[in-house]
Amino acid sequence: MKIVTAPVENAALLTSIKVGQPIADTTYISGGEIPSWVAKGFVDKIDYSFFSKETLAGIPEEARTEYAFRSHTYSVVPTYSTKKYPEGTKHPENWVDIYDVVKFPGKRALPNCGNILHGALLEGALMGDGVPPEKLYPLDLDRAFAKVKEIAPNVGRWWGWDAGGLAPQALIDGEADMGSAWNGRIINLRKEGAPVALSWDQSLLQHDDWVIVKNSPNKENAAKFLAYIARPEAQAAFAEAIPYGVPNRDAYKLLPKELVENLPGAPGVAEKQVTQNYDWWEETRADGRTNLDYAIERCHEVLAQ
Repeated sequence: MKIVTAPVENAALLTSIKVGQPIADTTYISGGEIPSWVAKGFVDKIDYSFFSKETLAGIPEEARTEYAFRSHTYSVVPTYSTKKYPEGTKHPENWVDIYDVVKFPGKRALPNCGNILHGALLEGALMGDGVPPEKLYPLDLDRAFAKVKEIAPNVGRWWGWDAGGLAPQALIDGEADMGSAWNGRIINLRKEGAPVALSWDQSLLQHDDWVIVKNSPNKENAAKFLAYIARPEAQAAFAEAIPYGVPNRDAYKLLPKELVENLPGAPGVAEKQVTQNYDWWEETRADGRTNLDYAIERCHEVLAQ
């Protein structure tokens, strides 16, 4: 079986699906988009009969649903500058610390309104205000936006989903002393010697999922491809190439301990994390808007005041 990779924008792919001539057989998208793609009929069911029993045994059921197979996990993490907080000194460890401007004065780098979901702005704000992780959802939007408004004067950089590099760069340049960022950005920069660090405490666990698009002409081969990359050996190779977690728990047995300790969702890390509730964000409100649409609009209103 020959695998052909091609850079495809979601908009172009969706257009091709709608006309019944998909330009790709399988792709991965944010887990937050899965409910919408399923509801609109953009994807087909995944045939797990091509997956070996051994492979399936290592993958939790929530990572292999009817229409989606977990690609990888990543995280929005509390992060800080090691120039401001050198190794061995007291530093921000969680969202409570990030939002405590008395205990930890200085500028923050936080996600902007357009990045309210993927940047986990409101989850961080609520935990920063003392909400326990286990009581995070449904999000108290009034309380969350009150906390965002309170912290806003102490934000040196608002970063977007399409400019994730701005968060760690703000720490490097001195625009911010702490804040939030995606774990991969921080880990890779730290390997290069950049003065940045992260904490897994209260970090938001997020994921992308593979789907097989509707009317794929190579539906069977697409399922075989997913079955192959789901194997522990393939998953371990992926994690060694990029610091993201993988769904097959058996893959972690093949990786060095020091690597596993820095992978979101891995044993020993997942216990410190909070899984982002994509279903809540996609719920429809009484006015017909999703929680996400409402939150984005309200965020702009709050920060414009």
